[in-house]
Amino acid sequence: SYSVRAGETLAVLGESGSGKSVTAQAVMGILDIPPGRITGGRVLYRGEDLLTMPEEERRRIRGRKIAMVFQDALSALNPVFSVGWQLGEVFRVHEGMSKKDSLRKAVELMERVRIPAARERVNDYPHQFSGGMRQRIMI
Repeated sequence: SYSVRAGETLAVLGESGSGKSVTAQAVMGILDIPPGRITGGRVLYRGEDLLTMPEEERRRIRGRKIAMVFQDALSALNPVFSVGWQLGEVFRVHEGMSKKDSLRKAVELMERVRIPAARERVNDYPHQFSGGMRQRIMI
């Protein structure tokens, strides 16, 4: 059982294969079913059960109110799209920003996490960044 209040962060630790990722995927509503399945319990966010919520509603919450950072940032970032496009997608989807404004916001975020030459690198692809840079981009 987990409980996370406003302003708190939850870290899930455990041995390899103990179910940390599967648990987080179930909470986020991104568990592949099948092969995975949820047999019981509830995931409450502001009193509403995420497990019974329509996918469209969950999408509005995911990334904006609830998020997870994958340990392997290279596999979490899509190799086909630039880092700037992927960061900007969050703002295009959740905030309705234009492509131009979302790209500008992506540069700001990259600068905020100290990606060197962010303005010049915003159109680079995930494999062109170091592991540490990719993790900072995911955060």
